[in-house]
Amino acid sequence: METRSRRRLRVSPPPPPDGGGSRRLPPSSDRISALSDDMLILVLSRLGSVHAAARTGLLSRRWLGLWTSLAHPAFCTDASDKIEAALARFSVSPVVSSIHIRFPVTRQPSSLLRAAARLSPAELVFVLKEESWQTYSASVVLPCLCRATTIEIDAGLLGIRPPPAGEFPALEKLFVAGDIIDFGSLLSRCPCLRVLGVTFRDRPNWHSLEKFVDAARFSCLLCAVARLSPRRLIFTHNFYRHMEAHLRLLSISPPPSGNFPVLEKLSLSGNIVDLGTLLSRCPRLRVLGVVFRGMVDLRSLEAALAALEAAAAALGVTLSLLGINTRWTHNVDAAGFGALLHAMARLSVQKLVLTHHFGTYVKADLACFDRAMSIEMDLKYFCFTTLLDGEFSMLERLSITESSSIVDLSTLLKRCPCLRVLKVAMAMGDVTVHSASLLELDVHSTTECHHIDIVTPVLKKLELKVWAGSGRELSVSISAPMVEKVTWKRWYTTSGVMFGFWRLECASLKSQLQEEDTSSQHPRVHALCLHISCIVSVRSFGFKAKLCKRDGETFDYRFLCVGTKTAYT
Repeated sequence: METRSRRRLRVSPPPPPDGGGSRRLPPSSDRISALSDDMLILVLSRLGSVHAAARTGLLSRRWLGLWTSLAHPAFCTDASDKIEAALARFSVSPVVSSIHIRFPVTRQPSSLLRAAARLSPAELVFVLKEESWQTYSASVVLPCLCRATTIEIDAGLLGIRPPPAGEFPALEKLFVAGDIIDFGSLLSRCPCLRVLGVTFRDRPNWHSLEKFVDAARFSCLLCAVARLSPRRLIFTHNFYRHMEAHLRLLSISPPPSGNFPVLEKLSLSGNIVDLGTLLSRCPRLRVLGVVFRGMVDLRSLEAALAALEAAAAALGVTLSLLGINTRWTHNVDAAGFGALLHAMARLSVQKLVLTHHFGTYVKADLACFDRAMSIEMDLKYFCFTTLLDGEFSMLERLSITESSSIVDLSTLLKRCPCLRVLKVAMAMGDVTVHSASLLELDVHSTTECHHIDIVTPVLKKLELKVWAGSGRELSVSISAPMVEKVTWKRWYTTSGVMFGFWRLECASLKSQLQEEDTSSQHPRVHALCLHISCIVSVRSFGFKAKLCKRDGETFDYRFLCVGTKTAYT
């Protein structure tokens, strides 16, 4: 064979037969360990964590200590003392270019940061979970990182302070989140800073609740932020969690004058006022997400939905999220809510979230949302009785919680060809689910069930919770050949199954991994749980001990729940 330059290529000879040639390695040799250190370190770096890389030393002595040469050590959900001990094994050299520490188990985050700063990485990522103990703890003090070009610090609810002295001479990107203290001093020590992301989290002061409902103070804060001309602004506060009575005072309204000439993405959640005026001042708006909360009435909602429909038609706006959370209002009846559903159906919304608690049990028709990809409904004392014409052609996720229900589920599934996840409560006792696309199914029958018919060829996860009496047979037919995880729970509507003075109230079956291991290497087992109560007054029967001591049996009593209750007749 020749190349285009007429230079003949050398062809390697065929490999020698078994048993011939001195260069052939024996079958029992460890070829991976024979690789160079650089290749082995590259393999360790693909494991994603220092913990996993260090465990490879259990396989062979060749791997011992190689993890200390990782250029990008990462830790996740490890204890602080183990992280500090591991960081102490790394040498102080330019080898360590980045350090990632996410969700460490620690109450001394400043100590961890100092241990990481000793290696002087070019990139540092440090993320804490938001936990209640942080409200009463001291602040986190940032160490000086002379070589760092990127720093991301999320301290949860803890305070963040700049170091007592020193600068960040090479820092170009800074992302910081928490209760930031002396922010101006921190920025003055970053002469090369080019990109800044900030999330201010204020630890709540439970002795001054008026702080959370001062609309004028927050308006001034927004005006101060506007002077910075940020490219992206996220402003969140859970006012309703602290003082529900003042929700009327907290609203979102457009400015008296001025436009948003470059705004392309807008997400609003709260008591939104005059949405039409706000949208008219956003000529380049392309993506919009809106969640109406608080003390709203039907007229304001209808006007806001009409403004959304006009903006979508005029500007070509994509409505990524539409939510209505009127949990604390009692002025919405079935007729009015049905009209709202029809108004929302005219919008090409991608995700729909509805939350409302009706005072009495009401019924309404389910309108067709032909462009929605996700629908979540938490409508207490509500039932969808009739499906209107149309197909949910793009719907992938549907959730109708236990407090609401739907009657004709089988017809709805026929109109959802792309549905992947279904969580629904059944108003009628019988459960019939036939779907060729479902991957996850969670069905709760709110009334007595007599018949279950499920045909889902690609289903992976199945959860069934039904009420059924002990006197009538429950017919169950399930065809799900690909299912991997199953949870079955049956409550008895009558007196339950009686044997002696014991009564079976509930039986459940759940698939789980052996030894509670989350890895996929172990096969799944099925755990049976029986909720049994006693109908006579007893103190203790020693029931579990008797089960464990029966000869010739290996019954796993961890999955048997026995409760002693007294029934007075």
